[in-house]
Amino acid sequence: MRAVLSISLPIEKKKEIEERAKKMNQSTSAYIIRVLELEKSLISEDELLRMAKKAEKDYKAGKTKKLGSLTDLM
Repeated sequence: MRAVLSISLPIEKKKEIEERAKKMNQSTSAYIIRVLELEKSLISEDELLRMAKKAEKDYKAGKTKKLGSLTDLM
């Protein structure tokens, strides 16, 4: 089921959204839905901070390894 969402935007922002949608060969609605879905996959600031604090705690506890190169990860 679909519903209509009406929003008020500055003219410049509306044009920007329309231009970006056109570059992606999408309708404005499809573009906005795509952006919302992509936003779901982003790490929030709180989550990033939590991960950084855990990494720092692990480092101080000696739970990390110093690697010479990326091949040491494999």
